[in-house]
Amino acid sequence: MKIREIALKLKIPKSTVHEIVHDTLGYRKVSARWVPKMLTEDHKLQRVEISQRLLQRCQQDNGDEDTTHIGVGPGGDFQANNNLFDKLITGDETWVHLNTPETKRDSMTWKHPSSPVTKKFKVQRSATKVMATVFWDAKGVILLDILPQGQCINAARYCSTLDRLKEAIRRKRPGLLRRGVVLQHDNATPHSANLTQQWLQRYGWEILPHPAHSPDLALSDFHLLGPLKRYLGGMAFETKMNSSVN
Repeated sequence: MKIREIALKLKIPKSTVHEIVHDTLGYRKVSARWVPKMLTEDHKLQRVEISQRLLQRCQQDNGDEDTTHIGVGPGGDFQANNNLFDKLITGDETWVHLNTPETKRDSMTWKHPSSPVTKKFKVQRSATKVMATVFWDAKGVILLDILPQGQCINAARYCSTLDRLKEAIRRKRPGLLRRGVVLQHDNATPHSANLTQQWLQRYGWEILPHPAHSPDLALSDFHLLGPLKRYLGGMAFETKMNSSVN
């Protein structure tokens, strides 16, 4: 109920109701927290079990109780004395709009009290979009595959992308195919299809388990896809402008 409704019901001033509710009873009006998926007990149990398996996998490769030790070596090269992270490749798909407006955080600037107020106009995302698939590891992006406009990913197309990923690994990560690739991707239908599983078994790639509805374990969502969308959106916009001019 609203403060006004309580005041009308009890026939007392709104200020009195506000004082009782906020100061005396300590109530505050808050919005519900948004979560992407309502997890069942089975989902929660699956999360715990898979997280424990991932932790054991890290400890197994490292050979002790410390999960990993990550640092930056001479020249800024990434170094990790955990074999799992040397072999781990993660990937995901995302829709990239032709024009992706920068976020409020991206547009923040330092301002002196005497500086003029900066202005930002509202810009909508374009309706035109393409699907991009990206694979990366601790050293950087290995493969970026952009589908033609109007196409989306399926099992056959995903296996074709894995073929290109295999060649990219051969060129950019010498020796990794021989040591064995550890791939982490989510449970999307193209990833879990029989055709994809047969491809992975044929080349002996290990798949790290990924619990359902767990975006916090999808590394690409947190560390890559946001900046990538803005970068690719800008490239797509420039490409379209150049083609229209030519």
